[in-house]
Amino acid sequence: MTQFSTRRIGALLLPLLALAGCVTTDDGRVQQLLNQRGFGTRYVGDTNNQYYLGIGDIISIADALHPEFNAVLRVRTDGVIDPELVDEVFVAGLTIPDLEETLTRRFREFNSTADIDATLQSSSSKWYYIDGEVAAGGRKPFEGETPLFRAVFDAAPTLLADDDSIRLIRADPYHPLIVEFDYDDMLEGGWSLANAEVRENDIIFVPPNIFGYLTIFTQQLFSPLTVIVSSVFNLNRLFFAADTFGDTNRFGNGRNNNFGSFSAAPRPAGADLAMALAPIDPALHGGE
Repeated sequence: MTQFSTRRIGALLLPLLALAGCVTTDDGRVQQLLNQRGFGTRYVGDTNNQYYLGIGDIISIADALHPEFNAVLRVRTDGVIDPELVDEVFVAGLTIPDLEETLTRRFREFNSTADIDATLQSSSSKWYYIDGEVAAGGRKPFEGETPLFRAVFDAAPTLLADDDSIRLIRADPYHPLIVEFDYDDMLEGGWSLANAEVRENDIIFVPPNIFGYLTIFTQQLFSPLTVIVSSVFNLNRLFFAADTFGDTNRFGNGRNNNFGSFSAAPRPAGADLAMALAPIDPALHGGE
């Protein structure tokens, strides 16, 4: 192979090698990003240690010396707030002290003595989830200081729940954390082993017991029959409605009308003959 051919092949392979290096680097960055944001949220942290702002949170800002700075603001979906006197300020992911420092610096562009105090009015960005054999499952607002026992107790496990094998799941793309919790042992004997502290975005699953699995199996087994019976029943109701209300001519005939509001009252026997023989009142016919 000539030197020219070797150079030519090297020139062709160089972009491919560079591209492969970029793909590897990008994949590594994506994996790192997923590990840092295991549940898929943009702004992550540990609210149990220190609250950080998220989408939808409502905050109030106040300045004792400058009331014109006072406002109640909501963190928008892009993570910013928009006070009237300053431009948009990106605050998602900031703690309350960080927020106060950031806003004080921005407001001092208008007044050098500005000193902003910030307060969280309401939180709508922190949640945990509970599912399974519970009466009150679903997404729950995370308010901090929530042990696993309290979360399960508030959700009210049903009689079909396996209270001995409740699982706390902390999601991660590669290394999820799963903690098994015996609710009955703590409820009846006070054994608090594995009564972990719930964090935001945690998943609590209350599995069914043997009777719960039988119930689920029975429902799945007879669900096609249930759909068929329901469909036939609804079809019969449709036919009945069409047969009952479809013939509108019956409303014009009192004898064939089955509805009391439209039917004429039956006349007594001989009413037509009595009306024909009744004398004519002259006052009703112009004195004729």
